[in-house]
Amino acid sequence: MKFTLTLIVLFGMISVPSYSYSLSPEIFDTILRRIHLEQLDQVTDVAALDKAVSQNLSELDTENGRWKGVDYFDHKRINPSWQPILEKMRKLTVAYSHPQSRYYGDPTLWKAINQSLSYFSNHDPIPYCDNWFQQGITRPQKLALSMINMEFGHHPLDETVRKSTLDVICRDTAVTSNGRNNPMHKYNFGANKAEIAMGWIYIGALTKNRTMLEIGVREVFAPISYTTGEGIQHDLSYDMHYGYLYNGAYGIVFVNSVVKSANYLYETPYALHGAQLDLFRKFVLESIFGVMRGPWMDWNVLGRGISRTNATRMNLNKLLRALQRIDPKAAGSYEIIRQRMTGEVQLSHAVQPLHRVYWSTDFTVHRRPSYYLSIHAVSSRNHAQEIGNMENLRGYWGAQGTVNLLLKGDEYDNIFPVWDWAKLPGSTLPDTVPMLENKAPGEGDRWGTDAFSGGVSDSLYGVSAYVVHEDLNTSSKKSWFMFDEETVCLGAGIRSTLPYRVSTTVNQCIYDDEGIFIGGSKKQMHVHKNMHKVYDNDLNWLIHGGVAYLFPHQGVAELKVDERKSDWSTIRGGDKSYKRVENKSVFQLTLEHGEKPFDASYAYIIVPDIHTAEALQKYRIKNNISIRMNTDKLQAVFHRNLKIWQMVFYEKDIPYIDKQLHVSTDIPAIVMIKKLSKDNYQLHVADPTQQYNRIHITVSIDRGLSQVYAVDLPAKPYAGQTVAIDLK
Repeated sequence: MKFTLTLIVLFGMISVPSYSYSLSPEIFDTILRRIHLEQLDQVTDVAALDKAVSQNLSELDTENGRWKGVDYFDHKRINPSWQPILEKMRKLTVAYSHPQSRYYGDPTLWKAINQSLSYFSNHDPIPYCDNWFQQGITRPQKLALSMINMEFGHHPLDETVRKSTLDVICRDTAVTSNGRNNPMHKYNFGANKAEIAMGWIYIGALTKNRTMLEIGVREVFAPISYTTGEGIQHDLSYDMHYGYLYNGAYGIVFVNSVVKSANYLYETPYALHGAQLDLFRKFVLESIFGVMRGPWMDWNVLGRGISRTNATRMNLNKLLRALQRIDPKAAGSYEIIRQRMTGEVQLSHAVQPLHRVYWSTDFTVHRRPSYYLSIHAVSSRNHAQEIGNMENLRGYWGAQGTVNLLLKGDEYDNIFPVWDWAKLPGSTLPDTVPMLENKAPGEGDRWGTDAFSGGVSDSLYGVSAYVVHEDLNTSSKKSWFMFDEETVCLGAGIRSTLPYRVSTTVNQCIYDDEGIFIGGSKKQMHVHKNMHKVYDNDLNWLIHGGVAYLFPHQGVAELKVDERKSDWSTIRGGDKSYKRVENKSVFQLTLEHGEKPFDASYAYIIVPDIHTAEALQKYRIKNNISIRMNTDKLQAVFHRNLKIWQMVFYEKDIPYIDKQLHVSTDIPAIVMIKKLSKDNYQLHVADPTQQYNRIHITVSIDRGLSQVYAVDLPAKPYAGQTVAIDLK
């Protein structure tokens, strides 16, 4: 009777959705059957399942249902002792209900399942954790899935065990519960809301309770909407924990919850449809699969998930199949993505050129068929990369202008334990990594230090920039100018008062067996070995991994190729599996600014899809790039072939002057001007500080009369978005 009382209290305190149609009882069975089949479909090797079940049974005291060596009283925040047995019990029920398993309908296994669930659900106290997540998601959903599987076994659960297990599942479902197992809890938004709501679909179907089912349906799809809080931002990036970029971690959790639920509800009155399906499709195609190259996820969007093994390697084949089913309108697009992931077609197949600035989360994506590039900066409006739950322990500098460049996709595969975390690709940092004490996610992480962070885009080309102001006594102004064949990287105003040398990291990735082509002022070399060499104004260019790096102003460069070995516990704690050791050969190239630099600068050009010195020479003959200015007030690049000017004005009233254009702005701004034809120009502008509602841009073309263009700028939540005007 305890479960009945729980529901009465629960539904007496909340409003529920109202549906005008009658509901066939068969819908509950349809949902349960689909949930069960989903679990069976996850079994790719029945023999391996049976082996795991055999091992699990050897760990279970079959007299009382207690798992040996498990502390049921353990409630520590990270990995409590009892947590793994939830999955073990679920696997037992999968085998019992799997027609191909040798344990299918096995009476001994049926007894073990009942005993283990009974011991767990009657333990005093019920096993719990200091992290709400276990009570809100893991514990109730693993138990619910176990119960659902037993609905399809030879014999259902013993009725007494069923009731006690349901009682545990429905604990913490009050809207004010610390366990948060209620999608309408005041702290549940975005991915958390969707995942918890999916659990309510499980419970509603199990208990054939229409009210609970319909709350689950409503709330699992509710986060498919624009928000300025946790969830889909108005620029289509994904925020979680208020100010963290999370497309590739919580964004994936959110998508999984929605897709699974939509698959359970397909062709029922609760099916995902209409405007919500349209927005969901747009988000998934652009902001999930749009930040991947084949099966490889951009590590810039993983947050603290960067410290998990195989974090960038995504197997989303089943998800894509489900998307094709629930959204036939986009089935063709999903099939092409699936084929790129599985290697059935090349990574470049049907990839469309794109440039996107995500103004809400300080993120930029620049994509071409042959490569993918992203930049994660951090403004004073947002947090840097998240640290918490003993994850991403060395990630203090995450999002500090980090650049992810992918051609093959696996350039950073499981490199993170051996990374030098003071040399993150694209960043300008002192040679030190502060370590934050163990803490909960979303608390105490580093904010950006300046409002200036953003970019301008015309959907194909763009420039992004941001300011670091006294972040650990270190400052810089960094910008990236992105075109078809190349990205120009500029830095100026680099200062630090710390007793550490400051470096700009061109890249730090897995060494490519093709070796390194090096072009100095006197000779060229092709090397295939570990090396450590400093180039003092003697490095013109370098090719590694199909990418050419050009140094138009040279400078002091340090090249290291070495073998590194480390385990995952260096960047995360808690789980024994993170003692796994990684052995990697690492390519690391930096520009060195020395200790306590003052007004240092750098310039380099990234040219992807260049594999040989001969290919690079053909590119250089084009002479595409002219770096016009690189100071702490103005950075500017002109692309001769495309006839595009890109300018970053860090201060107002700073003139840009060349033989063709004179430009100035009355606020800090990022500007792009493209010559379309004779006397026909287009201007794109954005306010990276997101503080102004209007800009006046003074432009003179070919030494003609100056014209002042007054441009209204978007207000929040679109502040920072690009505005385009024609110059006549």
